[in-house]
Amino acid sequence: MSVRIFTSQPGAGPPRLRVLCFAHAGAGAAIFRTWPEHLPAGIELACPSLPGRDARAMEAPLSDMQALVADVAGTVLPLLDLPYCLYGHSLGAFVAFDLAHELARQGAPRPLHLFVGAQRAPRLPHSQEPIYQLPDAAFLDGVRSRHDALPAALLADAGMRSYLTRLLRADFTLVEAYRHAAREPLSCGITVFGGREDTAVPPALLAGWAEETTAPCETVLLPGGHFFFRSHAAAFFAEFRPRLAGAMPAGALP
Repeated sequence: MSVRIFTSQPGAGPPRLRVLCFAHAGAGAAIFRTWPEHLPAGIELACPSLPGRDARAMEAPLSDMQALVADVAGTVLPLLDLPYCLYGHSLGAFVAFDLAHELARQGAPRPLHLFVGAQRAPRLPHSQEPIYQLPDAAFLDGVRSRHDALPAALLADAGMRSYLTRLLRADFTLVEAYRHAAREPLSCGITVFGGREDTAVPPALLAGWAEETTAPCETVLLPGGHFFFRSHAAAFFAEFRPRLAGAMPAGALP
């Protein structure tokens, strides 16, 4: 099983809540490495390695959401021995959402809560002109113009540019071509985080997440753009921390 684990207090005893985390397009588990520093004690972040990144970097990335979620489900089943929540950012929001449905279909333990960030409601079509089918140079220009997340130094290396193009094209396909499947709503609460200045996923596209659960759904708007958890970390964790603690079963926290 290829999963990176980050804990808030290493060596302080077994965790009481596990959070399964899924990153944005082109990223892996490393973006969550420092998160436990901002979270309550007893929290463990478990970040499954997806094909094409982290310990699975040599594998071909998947551009079919059903295949990707089936892969992830097989990885996370042994991790469901603790109460758990899901967090997914951007692409990761759709992965976490579809994973919650797949685990329910398999009769696995249900998540206590689903946290998503910077992603449109699943029933909405992609709001921008798709770029995943563009030629390589135009595709990378499109990624940079929308998210400003590709350092020029990385793209200057031919090998790294080829790797990132393959990975990002698969990831953007997953997001831009995502289609909502007709299923029963989830039974867990949903918290949706969004950046007030996010031009890729404006706040108006977040409200529809409430249709995806029979439990309460809350939208929390934060300063910043698509990567608010990085540009305004203090504001994000000030909102995330109490909600994560509130999702824990009674008696799980001291």
